[in-house]
Amino acid sequence: MNAQRFQDLADAYGADPRRWPEAERAAARAFMDADPQGAERLLFEARQMDLALDASPRALVSHDLRERVIAMAATAGLKPRARFAFGRLAWASGAGWAVACAAGVLVGLNLSQPAVAQAEADAVLYQSQLLALDDTEVLE
Repeated sequence: MNAQRFQDLADAYGADPRRWPEAERAAARAFMDADPQGAERLLFEARQMDLALDASPRALVSHDLRERVIAMAATAGLKPRARFAFGRLAWASGAGWAVACAAGVLVGLNLSQPAVAQAEADAVLYQSQLLALDDTEVLE
């Protein structure tokens, strides 16, 4: 990395190298380690700009300006995007999933009860045959 690239990054992303693109950070740190005074001199203006931007008030858009921009966009042929009520839809879809899961559990329990009872009866009959006297034992 050269001084010009370092200055370009500081101008674009500010004085904090953590905000710079990840691919550039290692080279920037190597440049700072190789020439700390030169890097500090190049970062001075970026730090001043960061401080000025942090201290400046946030711009608030008036309702009138917003309406004028929307009207100008409409006359230019641009159509507003439909607002998507994600909050309501997310709640409804979450409730729907919960109801579907509960219904699945109830249906599964109701369908499995007879199957389990039949399997238990078969197991009892099978075990009783294993423990009972065989016809061959009685005939001997």
